[in-house]
Amino acid sequence: MRKLYFLLVVMIATTVVSAQGLQKVYEGSKDFDQVSAVKISGDFCKVEFQKGDKVNVTAELSANKELDNYDVAMKVTDGVLTVDVNKPSSGWSSHSGFVTVTLPDGVNIDVVTSSGYITLAGFKNAKVKAESKSGKIKVSNLEGSADLSTKSATITVDNITGDIETSSKGGAQTINNIKGNAEIVSYSGSLIIENVEGNCKGETTDGNLTMKNIQGDIKLKSNSGSIKLSDATGNITSFSGAGSLNLFNVKGVFDITSGKGEVIGTRVEFTASSNIKTTEGKIKLKLNNSKEDLAFECESEKGMIVVYGKAKKKKNKQGKGSILITTYSTTGAQNYY
Repeated sequence: MRKLYFLLVVMIATTVVSAQGLQKVYEGSKDFDQVSAVKISGDFCKVEFQKGDKVNVTAELSANKELDNYDVAMKVTDGVLTVDVNKPSSGWSSHSGFVTVTLPDGVNIDVVTSSGYITLAGFKNAKVKAESKSGKIKVSNLEGSADLSTKSATITVDNITGDIETSSKGGAQTINNIKGNAEIVSYSGSLIIENVEGNCKGETTDGNLTMKNIQGDIKLKSNSGSIKLSDATGNITSFSGAGSLNLFNVKGVFDITSGKGEVIGTRVEFTASSNIKTTEGKIKLKLNNSKEDLAFECESEKGMIVVYGKAKKKKNKQGKGSILITTYSTTGAQNYY
């Protein structure tokens, strides 16, 4: 126990010394005129964009050793301000830094970092492109468009008026309050998308996908992660492999394909003829439609089919309404009520 305590003390002390051992190796601030766009290569630095009346770049770099080639190069060419963070090719073990860019409205932004965070808020009439390998990206209160991507870090977006595209490999994404079209893609990170007034696409391979309060055409895709869609209206297209699809208070035209995942819904309303297909996954929907408005043509190779309490095998045709619901499953049972 004493040996373990001693090791912990040494580790903590070493960490503190390491953090305190960084020394300032660069510091600079400069104003610029006639800038219509900025292009930032931030490397390991945190890059923050702030609203202001003029264009200014302030930067500071710290490292464990004072070496040559730590620098932040800044220049304007044909209205484009470029800012490049430079570091030595070798000789350092740790470093950190920040670049703060002050901009007025109407300036387009293009920023890339490796491990540094990217934050941006409060701009109008701006096109934003941000890319990071392992640093977080946070964008809020933007009137314009945004194209955001990261490999392993999180993306957080709130209050965007304009179209947005995001992508990540392993990082989670939280997207809120979008007035425009949204295309959100992830490999294994979870997706949470809420309050979108526009067409919305959510796609993930292994991560879970949650959508809420979407007013527009909706496209959903998941390989093994589950999908949850609630409080939505529009044309809804969904493809899922092994993950389930859960619907709550959803209204529109449906085109649903699922493999092993089940399709479960409550307060589902069809506004026009729709299609649902599964293999092993069961289908169970509680409908908001009047029974007289619907017609069902349901098939299953092995699963039982129940339509408003009437059970049949293989084929079950019910109703004479103008909205035709066509369904098919292999082994999955079906229930509509």
